[in-house]
Amino acid sequence: MSIITIERKVLEKNDEIAGRNRALFREHGVFVFNIVSSPGSGKTSILERTLEHLAGKLRIAVIEATCKTDFDAQRVARYSVPVVQIVTNGGCHLEAKLVQTALGSLNLQGLDLLIIENVGNLVCPANYDLARTSRSWS
Repeated sequence: MSIITIERKVLEKNDEIAGRNRALFREHGVFVFNIVSSPGSGKTSILERTLEHLAGKLRIAVIEATCKTDFDAQRVARYSVPVVQIVTNGGCHLEAKLVQTALGSLNLQGLDLLIIENVGNLVCPANYDLARTSRSWS
């Protein structure tokens, strides 16, 4: 029997990029949260209600992630917030690098809140660090 020892964390590169994302959010004072749930569970509907409720109160942007379409990003765009669509072409979760790439299409200056709607999945791990931060508003 052979035993293979892994000397590095498998997600080490993801964690490194997530750390850079986190530093960028901290530098701009942006609060970020990641919505993850199964397909059809209502993630986009909750996001729409959140955007309605916070309209005019916070400056919000959204990163939408889906396997194949841009339907959710089209729904979110109706709320006049910046939205970036990530199509994973079958990938069932986001990684920090995908978020980092999407950030290139957003202006974080003056943004209060970034909402990431992750890919709806039932089988993939959902614990990838994308760069969550914390902030409180008065």
